[in-house]
Amino acid sequence: MTQTRAQANTDVKPRHSGGRSRDLAKDRAILDAAHRCFFDNGFARTTMEEVAQVAGVSKVTVYSRFADKGVLFEGVVAAQMARMGEALDGEGAKDAPLEDRLNAFGVALLTFLFDRDHVAMKRMLAVEFITMPALARRFYEAGPGTCRERLASVLADYAARGEIMLTDHYYGAESLLSIWKGFDDIRLEFGLIDGLPPEVIAEKVRRGTTVFLSMVREG
Repeated sequence: MTQTRAQANTDVKPRHSGGRSRDLAKDRAILDAAHRCFFDNGFARTTMEEVAQVAGVSKVTVYSRFADKGVLFEGVVAAQMARMGEALDGEGAKDAPLEDRLNAFGVALLTFLFDRDHVAMKRMLAVEFITMPALARRFYEAGPGTCRERLASVLADYAARGEIMLTDHYYGAESLLSIWKGFDDIRLEFGLIDGLPPEVIAEKVRRGTTVFLSMVREG
């Protein structure tokens, strides 16, 4: 669920069972380890004990920061969302032209979604979600749901400034996400392609953003 199999971005505060973490390095180590375990074994077969062992911390340390495996899973997803969110909400982003801001986020998003490891994990999780609908809901809220929410918020901001004509910001966000992905996510899931080069992703996003903005701008 990240751009590389061995590296999960963890610049996000996890949901704790209580209190603030006193050692963010341990939080990062735990989330990195959890990412590797979830990728290798899936959710159902991953244990908190295994995560602790891979992270090089005690089981008590893991539970003190993440109340259960579901919370830990959310933390892994939220960490990646935080990384991508920097393109939308990072320093200086709010003052950037809308097109540049959308393109930066689109590239970060597709680079993540089209990564072969993410695609592999998505296939694995799809099977587990059938028997664990609560996990599917948590994954949706921490990942795709958050993505739509943040993008809709940005579109609403620029609509309020009068830069675009858009009343349903959530529909706008969903439309833009669909334009960016096109049909390549389907081809990836079917194994017909094996990812896209960075320059192809950048051009795909740029063209999609241009099409979307042509529909929501006057003139």
